[in-house]
Amino acid sequence: MKNLWIPSLFLIVSTAAARACDTCGCEFCEPGAINGLAFGGSTADKSSYFFSSIAEQYTDYSSIKNIGDAAPGASPDQFERSAITQFIVGYQVNERLGVQINVPYIYRWYRTMNNAGTAMDSGQSDGLGDVSIVANYIVARDVQPNWGYSWRVSGGVKLPTGDSSLLELEDPNTTQLSPLNGDSSAIGGHDVALGSGSVDGIIATGINVNWQRAFFSADVDYAIRSAGRADYRYSNELSWSAGPGYRLFENADYTLSLQLLATGEYKAADTVQGVGTDDTFVSSVGLGPKVLFNWNQHFTANLALEVPVMQHYDTGFQAVETYRIKAGVTFRF
Repeated sequence: MKNLWIPSLFLIVSTAAARACDTCGCEFCEPGAINGLAFGGSTADKSSYFFSSIAEQYTDYSSIKNIGDAAPGASPDQFERSAITQFIVGYQVNERLGVQINVPYIYRWYRTMNNAGTAMDSGQSDGLGDVSIVANYIVARDVQPNWGYSWRVSGGVKLPTGDSSLLELEDPNTTQLSPLNGDSSAIGGHDVALGSGSVDGIIATGINVNWQRAFFSADVDYAIRSAGRADYRYSNELSWSAGPGYRLFENADYTLSLQLLATGEYKAADTVQGVGTDDTFVSSVGLGPKVLFNWNQHFTANLALEVPVMQHYDTGFQAVETYRIKAGVTFRF
């Protein structure tokens, strides 16, 4: 291994979703991480290059909360399952600065109660999500033979490219009847909409520190949202992750690492026409392992599992996260 490697290729920031990280699960690629070395690469490898990534995020929402707030007869056997495949193309300008575009394809399927509350109804929503354009910059870094650190900042914009028509069901004055806006449903239009219909901002920062084979990373991300389709406004959202890791194996060609990550998210209630909703407040903490692999400075991969260990969703009848799986690969060329 040439010097050292901080395995923090995929840094998560949420975009437009009722639940954190679940409309496009926007991935940030840290400048220099793609070549498999620390904080921008070795002194012999600082040329510009292109990179591409495929990231997958699968989330199971089958835990039903606040069943007492539902209409009488509502079934707890409701769920939503969300799969987001994200295609990323980027350009590394130099060892500190990189830019990228994230194009998500979303597939969601759900089972909920019909409007009459007499039977279960199934459906799906799939298509292009909201595209994001992001810049990543390494503000400070230092690399020594046995230790190093890096501080990254990121910023970008999310564009309203995804279909946001299901947000019309959130309008309190709508005459449309759908299982997604019935009193017995734990799944709403805001849960399965493919986009927000709004232009939103993305800001994030992250640090990485390592000493010999041990490392630690922490990231804080903030989504700044505006009103979109049907005057529905997803609330601004703060998400974070942090945890220690260890490089289990390394040689001149590849590295295998394991990390234990704590994750968290906080989002106030969404609003419709300026009025707060009762089933969109989120405050949760999760925990799980993450495996990272790097080969020959041109290929990286990761796989992570997140399981909530603390959830607070206030009032409102809703389906909430049971677990989330993330995976991704990146190629440099």
